[in-house]
Amino acid sequence: MHSSVIMELDKEEDYYQFLREKPYWHRELSRHPDMINDFIADYKVVRRKRFVDKIEDISMIMTLARELM
Repeated sequence: MHSSVIMELDKEEDYYQFLREKPYWHRELSRHPDMINDFIADYKVVRRKRFVDKIEDISMIMTLARELM
């Protein structure tokens, strides 16, 4: 794997766990190191790390709190 990809993966420990869960990304990153941004985008979608996902979570919590009152 290219050193720039490894440096990017070292920024977040969970990236390596995601690589274990989705081994096709290991193959893709080894062959096409420029796909690191696609990998990170897929990681954020699957792990619900996007800003939109956080807003949805807050909305769900507020709806639940409203129902409990």
